[in-house]
Amino acid sequence: MKPLPFDKYLAKFILKVTMDCVPWEEQMLISKMNAMRRKETAIYSFANFSPKQPQRLKLDTPAYINVREDRGCRDKICSWTYNVIDHFELSRQTVAISIDIFDRYMATIGNMCDRNLVLLTPLTTLYIAIKVNEKKKIKLCTVAKLSRELFTSEDIEAMEMKIMKALSWLVNPVTSWDFISHMAVMLPPTSSKKTRCEIYEICRYLSELSVCDHFFVEQHKSFVALATILNVLEDEISSEDLPFHSRQDYVNYVAKNFTWFTENVSALNLCRDRLRHLKREQDERPRSPTSILTQNNTNC
Repeated sequence: MKPLPFDKYLAKFILKVTMDCVPWEEQMLISKMNAMRRKETAIYSFANFSPKQPQRLKLDTPAYINVREDRGCRDKICSWTYNVIDHFELSRQTVAISIDIFDRYMATIGNMCDRNLVLLTPLTTLYIAIKVNEKKKIKLCTVAKLSRELFTSEDIEAMEMKIMKALSWLVNPVTSWDFISHMAVMLPPTSSKKTRCEIYEICRYLSELSVCDHFFVEQHKSFVALATILNVLEDEISSEDLPFHSRQDYVNYVAKNFTWFTENVSALNLCRDRLRHLKREQDERPRSPTSILTQNNTNC
């Protein structure tokens, strides 16, 4: 399957910074990465949002859905969110933010919800994510129309406040793409512009696949990012485009400057294995994350 188009402006920026990189710029990148790592582990750690006393509801109760166990429901939510973002020509990064907010909010209520809540929540988290990440604004009444008259603007506003309070207003998470966009700058300068663009494009595609997969809900996005880059270098890029010694230089550079990767090799390898599994599935069924399901994506 052909990877999705990527942000040419950011790609150009990454290439320029890499070409002209000087020590203080490298240090700035390293400091930013470490700050993002602290943010994801100390503030946005998924464990922080799990209730101390989970709700005890029978899983077979018809009125309720366990969104962690009902994987098909979460798949539909992700697919619907990607479709909406593409329709309004917004950044796919907004999907990652929306789904992150959705997953963390669901964790605060024990992942149990009824039919109305499982429809209203992703609608509201998308509205929040658009306000957080987009310059282009989408009116609340427009978002409400996406529910096909199931919910009003007032319903979404009320749900927005409920989510914000439950998450202590923490609605600007670090995503795997945030890490990838920084780590791509650190690739060996000996690689060609074409190779860098190819790495960048495939990494973006794999990071979008990871958003749709339940396995990555509790995984640190920094590990998802490095797993993505390592898999692309190993599985997708030929030795002619990027020699082995250049790949090894990159791995050594990452290990030297970010010891938290080397201290969690097992978690990193789990992410790599899962990403390979997702990639194989998509290769066998060549469809983008927006077409995982062809039925009505607003129903769970």
